[in-house]
Amino acid sequence: MPHVPTEVDVYEVFAQTGAGSPLNHVGSIVAPRREAAWHLAKETYGRRDNLSRLWVVRRTDMIVSSAGDRELLAAKTRMPHRQPGFPTARRRDRHAADEREAAGEREAAGERGAAGERGADGLGAGGALSGLWMALADDLFVLGNRLGGRIVDYIDLEESLAVGSIGQEALAHAETVLALHGFDEAAVDAHFFERPRERWRVSRAVGLLGDWPSTVACGLVIAAAVTVLAGEQAADEPAIAAIRDEQRVHLDHWRRWARALAAWPETREEFGRAYAEVTRGAGDLFGAGPQGVEAGAGRAVELHGRLAALVSDRGGPGSCLPPLPVPRAAGMGGSVLADCLARGRLVREHYAPEVFL
Repeated sequence: MPHVPTEVDVYEVFAQTGAGSPLNHVGSIVAPRREAAWHLAKETYGRRDNLSRLWVVRRTDMIVSSAGDRELLAAKTRMPHRQPGFPTARRRDRHAADEREAAGEREAAGERGAAGERGADGLGAGGALSGLWMALADDLFVLGNRLGGRIVDYIDLEESLAVGSIGQEALAHAETVLALHGFDEAAVDAHFFERPRERWRVSRAVGLLGDWPSTVACGLVIAAAVTVLAGEQAADEPAIAAIRDEQRVHLDHWRRWARALAAWPETREEFGRAYAEVTRGAGDLFGAGPQGVEAGAGRAVELHGRLAALVSDRGGPGSCLPPLPVPRAAGMGGSVLADCLARGRLVREHYAPEVFL
């Protein structure tokens, strides 16, 4: 983990040799005082070159990585889905065995992995919050899929980039949830791409992902729900802490849009209707416990109350979230879920294996 060095009299020196060049670390010095350290650095590292800037920092004022942080710093371990060769590698893995014959085995393997207990409130199948996580993973997957189509809407270029990033992270968070339940990569793919539509339990709010006002409303309530649930386990699971922090950023993004759409006279009425409908449907976001909402009613009500506080943020439109959570139902999602699954399966089944090379 990152640490604070202990050498009190050691200073690190950063220098810039030209207006267009970067500020680089050039070395270290030992000095008894701060002012003396700067002058010593000037004489040591600037006697042959003209310096544009000179920064001298006491080593104990820095937070630096340790040798064991290499995996944490490697982009390929933190965000493998963002690496250029990732689609090709995954496609080759899938074609190593017959996809159709392996699908049932993958699903079973994922469910067997999910059966491992991780404590009373863990992410494993025995955990009290497991059903909520698995249901929210479905919501995140569909939201990420739909936001992918928004990248080319060009509300403006910056928003297109932001929506793309939010969509990508929603998909990554859905995968992380399944991985924490014991699913391997093949089982994750089978869970999202091979599972029959009638076995999905998306929120009623997800079925309303249509125009931009409803997309903003859906993005807000899903980000709020994931933030609330992740807050329950962030202290015990670093991956969940990362999901919580990123979903907080997503929540702030959708809140800014909600306030803007609620403030503009041209969109106020339309967005008010969309937000009311979406928040009314979002009453089932915490209605999917291990055996339905009744199994963990007290916990679900508590989480639902926190959700209500987030979606009723002042400055936005009025929320119609029900006072208590309602159970989720299988087979919801309508044309939104159907289109999401159809497009994903089309890509997997009909694109040539070398398309990403």
